Amino acid sequence: MRRIYFVCCLAAVMLAAWAGGSAARAGMLTLTFDDGLASVHAHAFPILKKYGIPATTGIIAVRLRNGDDDFMNVAQLRELVLAGWEVASHGLTHKRPVDIPEGYAQEPLKNCRRVKGGHGVFEAKYGYEDLAGLTEGGRHLRELDNERDVKNTPGSYHFDELIGEVVFRPLDPDDVEDGSIRAVSYQREMEESREVLAGLGFPARTYITPHNYWTTHMRDLSRSLYDQVVAGGDDGNFPGRTDRWWIKRHVVHTADSAQAIIELVKKVVIDQDGWLVLCLHGVGDDVGWEPWSSENLEALAAWIAKSGMPTVTIAQGTRRFFQDAPPAKGKG
Repeated sequence: MRRIYFVCCLAAVMLAAWAGGSAARAGMLTLTFDDGLASVHAHAFPILKKYGIPATTGIIAVRLRNGDDDFMNVAQLRELVLAGWEVASHGLTHKRPVDIPEGYAQEPLKNCRRVKGGHGVFEAKYGYEDLAGLTEGGRHLRELDNERDVKNTPGSYHFDELIGEVVFRPLDPDDVEDGSIRAVSYQREMEESREVLAGLGFPARTYITPHNYWTTHMRDLSRSLYDQVVAGGDDGNFPGRTDRWWIKRHVVHTADSAQAIIELVKKVVIDQDGWLVLCLHGVGDDVGWEPWSSENLEALAAWIAKSGMPTVTIAQGTRRFFQDAPPAKGKG
């Protein structure tokens, strides 16, 4: 009886050390799944649910709104949320801040000119590598596959990335003169993605940077829009040297074995008492970037459950890591 009592007391002390109290450990683990791929619901969710492990999924807002069989739908996301998962924004269209205008001030298209032989059709040089979309007076224009279709479709555009030129037919040609034709900026990506997700029933307060790419300027802009931001870095997070709007993640690659990831978790969470955030994508099929096998996820989840490793969503982990309430919501 004394031995049983001692074991129970020891277990209680260890649990208290993980969970909180004056001697609380910072160590914890978060699993994130980028892009909102359908395989996350089909394969990852059942595995993690079996072991009682929550996760955070980064959703590309337009793909959820428009619907695509390769990605989760609203009903599937709701199922995840009911099981304790967190829905985060992963951008409006999944662009990098260096590939499109940074902010609203850089959005207006310049030097627009009429296209010969095209009634109400315009073209303009575009100074960025990618185009997240065009807006006219705040309304998004429709992207088409070629210039010919644009000529026949008011409220549309086509971007030729090889020559860096965009052809568009506005709803009102007068809008070209007053600067109402604008290229979607990264600032708009962050703000509108949050609005789209909220409108679908998912009030995201976490932002996961597309392609794990982040800049100090975007970090500063994000403070009024999100409670926390997660980027890349392939490192853990440790007290005194982690930015709430630049939380680091370690990317899990297809070739990584479950044991390799377990050893990483041990090193960061147990040995260094840090917060490790894993960046995964699809699970159990070959759709998406760097998919991981269901067998690997099952082995990792089983080890997590057996070890008693604290697992949290990004929102939960941020509140615990910084030991305070979430910042006041911005008006952005």
